[in-house]
Formats: sequence, C-alpha cells, structure tokens
Amino acid sequence: MIDKTLAHTRAVLAPYELLVVEACSSDRTAEVARRYAEVFSGSMTRGALLNHGAGMATGDVLLFLHADTLLPPGAGQAIERALHDADVAGGAFRLRLDDPAWPARLITRAVNLRSALLNTFFGDQAMFVRREIFVGAGGYRNWSVMEDLEILSRLRRHGRLRLLDAAVVTSARRHRQQGWLRTITTIWGISLLNRLGVPGHMLIRLYKPQR
Repeated sequence: MIDKTLAHTRAVLAPYELLVVEACSSDRTAEVARRYAEVFSGSMTRGALLNHGAGMATGDVLLFLHADTLLPPGAGQAIERALHDADVAGGAFRLRLDDPAWPARLITRAVNLRSALLNTFFGDQAMFVRREIFVGAGGYRNWSVMEDLEILSRLRRHGRLRLLDAAVVTSARRHRQQGWLRTITTIWGISLLNRLGVPGHMLIRLYKPQR
C-alpha cells in the first residue's frame, strides 16, 4: 500500500517535497519509501513522529497524510486556494472509503456530515496547516490515538479550519477485518472519551493504530 500511496502522492503534489516517518516497522516500508522520499524511522508515538516530520519539512504548509490514503487530483492547488484567505489556519478533505458496500457509503456520509457541522477532522482526511501555526500551537501531543482530534481546538485559536470540497480515498481495511459496526462504534466511543478529557495515551488500549 505504501508504494501505491507514495507514487500517487508524488504525482499529485509535484514539485512539493515529500517526507515519510514510520515507527520502525518490521516489513519493507522504509526501504520502499526511500524510492520516493526522505525517510525517518523511530520508535516513537505517532504524534512524536509527525512532529519530527514537521520539523524536517522546509515548506510553509504542512500536509499530514496516512499511508493508506490517496489524495484527489489537484489537492495541492485546492490547499493553496484555501490558504489564500489569511484567516484560514488549515483544514482537511472530505472522506471516501475504498469500498462500494452500503456500510462504507453510510460511514462516508456520516463522517462528512460531522466534519461539515462540527468542523472536526481525523488524520485520514489529510489534514493541512500553515507551518507557523502548527509550531505556534505546539504540534501534536505525544500520543498515538486521538492526537489528530486533540490538536484541532489549539489550531482554531490561530484561525479557521476549512473543509475542502474534494475527497480523499482511504482504506476500509480495518472495517473489513474487524467488522463495520465494531470499528465505527469503537472510533465514536474513544472520540467521546477524548472529548470528556481522557488522554490519548490511555485510549491506546482501546484502539491501536494500524501498521
């Protein structure tokens, strides 16, 4: 999957720089990724790895993309247009799962409705942010779960977050493997717990990131 994602991302975002951070995986992820990008491997939480990648980047805008998510055509230009508004701090894309089944379509509608109404995004929606605002907000928490949701309130202090019209396509592999209902209720449950103040380092017991 990483090979497909990086080839697609390089084609969509050229000539922008591409960086990969990964948690010392036991497969060939790092080897494959080096064909497309500078790679950093470390035994860290996901939040710490993302912060490290942000520190390696040289551009004025950061885009955080999961390994199983594909950007839409023209993604770079869409981000540029959104950030022409000086009041916009960052944002994310709408979501589409790579599965034609009705549960996937239902989840897609629910996620996009939530994003539109609550201005809330998850990492699999390819979040982007102005670099200076990301640094000023303190970056991600040192968590591997809910670090993407937690940072939103801090980013909003610096400007608006915009939901773009285009949609990324992300893998429904976890949903298929663990069951649609179980996966979505788990995600909703830990999201609620996080909003109630339970930190990500405790929620890791309920929802482990995929490698």
